[in-house]
Amino acid sequence: MDQQAPDKSRLRQVQTTDLTESRLNDDFVYWLKKNGSNYLLVLLLVACGVLGWNYYTRQQVAKSATAWTELSTASESRMPEPLEQVAKDHGEVPQVAMMALIAAGDLRLGQIQRGELSPAVGTTPAVPLDDAARKIAQEAADDNYAKAASIAAQFAAGDRSKVAPVIFSSLFGRAAVAESRGDFEGSKKFLEEALALAGDKWSGIAAIAKSRLTGLVALSKPLAIPTAAELPGKVT
Repeated sequence: MDQQAPDKSRLRQVQTTDLTESRLNDDFVYWLKKNGSNYLLVLLLVACGVLGWNYYTRQQVAKSATAWTELSTASESRMPEPLEQVAKDHGEVPQVAMMALIAAGDLRLGQIQRGELSPAVGTTPAVPLDDAARKIAQEAADDNYAKAASIAAQFAAGDRSKVAPVIFSSLFGRAAVAESRGDFEGSKKFLEEALALAGDKWSGIAAIAKSRLTGLVALSKPLAIPTAAELPGKVT
């Protein structure tokens, strides 16, 4: 008799547990029917978002690698056009675009200073820069420098001090282009802007800007042509 009492008690516990679990299962099934589709949709969206982000990241890495490779190849050509094309094709990689434009501007400026569209190579003579080509080179160089500075400013969210090396290259380049045009006031403006940006932090850059400003003053003064009376007389 004593043995049967615990057995009955245990049986009731098991039955109660079974009923409770059954009720929980029924409740869970009902909850799934009612809300399951919404939660599954959320999980699906999250999973798609993660997969999409991973794909985007891989694509960005691939684009960046391609941009740097093409910049290296264009630099080896020593011609401005391939570099300008790289900047155009890879505007979504601002570091590459900035470097390509500065390099292209420097090559254009070199053409202006040498008076050659392309230097002599082996037995191939240099191609001289005529007036029309010189004007085109000046406009292209100034545009390259200006675009590089604009991209740098956007990249740094307007804080030009964070991209100062690019801004300095742009300002010095544009000053040289303006000087080649005889626009000494324009050149002075760019050099003064570089001097102000340099401040005390970039003392070496400030010294270069001051030196170029000093030289610009001398260049801007018209040469005095002596009159016939001022020329020394004929020595007998």
